[in-house]
Amino acid sequence: MRNYRCWILDQDARHPDLMERMMQRMSVDRFTAARVDGGMAWYEARTKCIFCRRENECVHWLEALDNTSNPRQFCPNVAFFRSCAQPGEGYDTGIAA
Repeated sequence: MRNYRCWILDQDARHPDLMERMMQRMSVDRFTAARVDGGMAWYEARTKCIFCRRENECVHWLEALDNTSNPRQFCPNVAFFRSCAQPGEGYDTGIAA
């Protein structure tokens, strides 16, 4: 019999930590992010992150010393994060805020 245990409920799931690190690296203003669409945009971004299957690419980008790769190639939340970045800060993804 298959084990249908939901991986997202695992205590060791890295997705919430990766989202926090991505938001920090992109200088996301948490208060701005929490207010977009009454908070629903943040929950949508969180859900996208939780179910994202490109975790390894995210980890690689977050741990890279050079910024030659672009997170918009793998992260479904880049546009949202960019729109919530603190003025004059954040990773330049080439996406207009």
